[in-house]
Amino acid sequence: MYKYSRIPVCLLAAAFFLPIQPAQAETTVSIDVVREVDSAEGDSELQPVETAVPGEPLIYRIRLENTDPVPATSVGLSLPLDDSLAIDPQSVSAETDIGVTFSVDGGESFDDFETLSVEDGGTTRQAQATDLTHMRIEIAEVGAESTIAVSYDAVVR
Repeated sequence: MYKYSRIPVCLLAAAFFLPIQPAQAETTVSIDVVREVDSAEGDSELQPVETAVPGEPLIYRIRLENTDPVPATSVGLSLPLDDSLAIDPQSVSAETDIGVTFSVDGGESFDDFETLSVEDGGTTRQAQATDLTHMRIEIAEVGAESTIAVSYDAVVR
């Protein structure tokens, strides 16, 4: 069983906020882990995750907030991926155009998921979701005094 907790925004921003070029505004980052559950009315709703078990699907929501009166440009996040999770690389989405690349070598190099390969027993094979070590998200601009949400699906291994 894995325990998840909300990470303080100041620590997250220090650990994960990576401007590709100097940003023109300060942007804060927060991450929530939620699961989809059926409500009593039969609708789906998202609830925060405190613990999760292997095989359980989770949704990661990353929120980038620019509180400054000027846009933040060339914003990038480089996120180490938890090895207790298998993310769905095709599920990464946002409310705006984003660039998403992945790493299988501890964050040394990044490329599109479909083109990544790994050495396995002396042969090269196409990378699988379980091979991913890092994800990089690039956003051209976070507008002045606005928020962008990025989400992706993962399953506890």
